[in-house]
Amino acid sequence: MKILKKLMGLGIVFTLSLGMAACSSSNESKDEAKDELQQIKDSGKLVLATSAEYSPYEFHKMIDGKDTIVGFDVMIAKEIADEIGVDLEFMDMDFDGLLGALNAYKADIVLACMTPNEEREKSVDFSNLYYEDKNVVIVKKGDEDKIKSDEDLKNIKIGVQRGSTQEAFVVDELGCTDYKSLAKTPDLMLELQNGNIDAIVTGKNVAAINIENYDNVAIGNSNVGEDCEESAAVAFKKSDKNESLIELTNNVIKKLQDEGKIDEYMQDAIKLADEQ
Repeated sequence: MKILKKLMGLGIVFTLSLGMAACSSSNESKDEAKDELQQIKDSGKLVLATSAEYSPYEFHKMIDGKDTIVGFDVMIAKEIADEIGVDLEFMDMDFDGLLGALNAYKADIVLACMTPNEEREKSVDFSNLYYEDKNVVIVKKGDEDKIKSDEDLKNIKIGVQRGSTQEAFVVDELGCTDYKSLAKTPDLMLELQNGNIDAIVTGKNVAAINIENYDNVAIGNSNVGEDCEESAAVAFKKSDKNESLIELTNNVIKKLQDEGKIDEYMQDAIKLADEQ
């Protein structure tokens, strides 16, 4: 319960039309002149785009009979919304559609355990990192010792989340050609259970939650993807009008880090996921 609380007429018409158009144009100009932070304050809400199939970062949970998006990233986003003084609103979609939605002005920010990289930074801006995690492999029980190095991944069929840093690592860094890319981690877990893939490369915290929810799976005993750590930052539209929003977000992140809240929130999210 303590965890949940944290969450918890023609000529005339023509003339009028011209006047209304002029008004509308004037209002749009004023809106365009405002920075992103002020527009969010004026709207009274911060729209978060996320992909709520990546426990413990973001996932669905029934709370008081209502399907609710919760998780570590949600806790961070709520802190940002509270600092701005607005409500938090969600857009839930596949991971590979998040940046498109952001740049189409459907959302204000993205939190989805998204790692900044050179390719993403071409289209969006990022905050400072708020979390870092190691990569591991999920395999069937009994196969924990079969993958001893990154090179071994080239000889098996790998599952990764579409658009993720792990996909870029498997495809671009290792040059793997036999892999399956799916939008949601639970779908990858089913593929592993059904024998359609041999292993899943994902973050350590995500793996720890998922092996508790699926039978006959385990985390491999070797370290893989050490050159491709999973880190998380907030993504913003690439715009010269979002400097104050990024600065506010970085201040919130630093405050949470200084107060030890980041690790606390991650542990809360893991416990919440364990209650599924």
